[in-house]
Parts: sequence; structure tokens; C-alpha cells
Amino acid sequence: MGNLDNQHTDTTVKDLGKSMLTVKELANLIEETPNIVRNWIKDLKEYIPLNKNEAGYNVFDADAIEKMKLIKHLHRERNYSIKQIEHYFATGGEAYTLAPQKGADELLAEELNELREQIKNLEDYNKKQEEFNRALIEKLDNQGEYIDKKLDNRDKLLMESIREIQETKELIAASDKEAPKKKWFQFWK
Repeated sequence: MGNLDNQHTDTTVKDLGKSMLTVKELANLIEETPNIVRNWIKDLKEYIPLNKNEAGYNVFDADAIEKMKLIKHLHRERNYSIKQIEHYFATGGEAYTLAPQKGADELLAEELNELREQIKNLEDYNKKQEEFNRALIEKLDNQGEYIDKKLDNRDKLLMESIREIQETKELIAASDKEAPKKKWFQFWK
């Protein structure tokens, strides 16, 4: 069975100059499923030269077949992701370099620094809040003292007024005692 597949592949490669391949034929040629080929076409369509046949289906010429073989090589053998393959084509074949990954020590150190920064920010906020609270308490104390003084002053004035009224009543009562009381009928006399 393996010999038949190889003969079919060789025959298809020889016939490339004469005709174009459909998605299914291309999938058989590069030994991938048609769905995978369609996904690659969808994701990398701007880098694959596509043609349409009379029925409106995608067909592949020799350039497109070479691109698809390169995509398969990058994806399957070099473990490139679709984004990495896209970068490869966008930069004209420049190999995609992976950013160096940070080790666990570096990640923990960064996280520790972030936590320290957050703690420092919280401490600063706490200090500002304490200062605000002290200022607020001081204002409230001053306001309480002011109210107490005003109340004391009012109470003093009220007590003085009450004493004056009582003294006036006492004077009136004393003057009433000193004056002889006339009877009502002696009023006209």
C-alpha cells in the first residue's frame, strides 16, 4: 500500500506543470487532512497564492504547493505555531525567535517586588489616612470646645436673667409689703 501512495505522489508531482491541484489532492500530496489544509489556507491566505477553478474552488499551482510544503515543514517539523509561520512569511523568511522565557526565580522575584510595591503603597495610604483622621479629630475637638464655651456663656446669661427677674420679683414683693394695703372699697378715698 505504501508503494502505491509513493507512486501516486510522484505522478502528481510530475503532472504539476500540466494542471492545478484541488484541496483534497494537495492534502494527499503533503500527507495532511483536507481540513488542516483548509485551516492553513484560512489563517495564512495572504501568503499562499490561490487560484480558483471554473467551479469556484481553490486550486494550487506549483508556487502554492511549495508554500504549503514549507508551512507543513515549519508547523510539523519545527513546531512553529500559525502566528510564528505568519511572522516567518511576513519577514521574508526570517526565523521566528522565541522570547527568552523567565525562570521561576525571576518570576518569583518580580512578583515579590510587585507585592512589596503594593505594600509600600498601602502603607503610604495608611499614613495619609491616619494624618487625615488626626486632623479630623482635632477639628472635632476644637468644634466641641467652641460649642461648650458658647453653651456656658448662654447658661451664664440665662442665669443672670433669671436672677434679675427673681430680684425684681422680690423688690416688687417687698414694696407691696411696705405699702399699706387698702381695701378695695377704700380705693376712692
